[in-house]
Amino acid sequence: MRRSNVIALTLAGAAGLFVSASALAQPMVSATYFDLSGNWNGALFNAHATDAGALHSSGSVARLVAPTGTADFEPGFVSGANPADFFLNLSFVPAGPGLGTGSGFFSIIDADGSFITGAIDGFWIDDTANPPGQVYFNGTLSGVVFGGPTFDGTNGGSFSTIFGGTPPYDGAITQLYLAPPGNFFVTPFADVPTGVTMQILPAPGALALMGLGGLVATRRRR
Repeated sequence: MRRSNVIALTLAGAAGLFVSASALAQPMVSATYFDLSGNWNGALFNAHATDAGALHSSGSVARLVAPTGTADFEPGFVSGANPADFFLNLSFVPAGPGLGTGSGFFSIIDADGSFITGAIDGFWIDDTANPPGQVYFNGTLSGVVFGGPTFDGTNGGSFSTIFGGTPPYDGAITQLYLAPPGNFFVTPFADVPTGVTMQILPAPGALALMGLGGLVATRRRR
């Protein structure tokens, strides 16, 4: 997946989602990663940062509330001597033609071992019949926790992980994009370029965003 493909799909199916619901909740943190390695073994999907072959994962994690800051991760950052990494896994349970449900967890690690982790629940949608021909996942995050006082990029930038309220934080939306070969999650695959965006928000704003995501997906399939 090239960066342009991820952006195009975001604009077609997700940008309107965030804009329409922006008044519902102020995002605390956003995270975006490109060119992750997506893998499906017939039962479980995972995507992780890599620096091999044609895939050189990059990303950024930004604090969107004052004091703001952005931690940047350069292409191939996972090969550095520091522990920075990204990983998520998701199940897939068929729920009708071109649809499925999924649950799992994610973990984002910064340059000095600080982390952001949480659980993921949501639904898969097969949109391969429409350009750019991808499968995507919309879901909520729950039990999100920040480990470490700051979150630091490998390519510069840092922000404080001290927020108002009491952790763990609930209420978020995640969107994941990939173009798997063959039929929708039928044939196992490996090293498929995958992009992911996450926004951590206070509840119940994320649940409203999740509902809007379903409406967007429904419209795209008609």
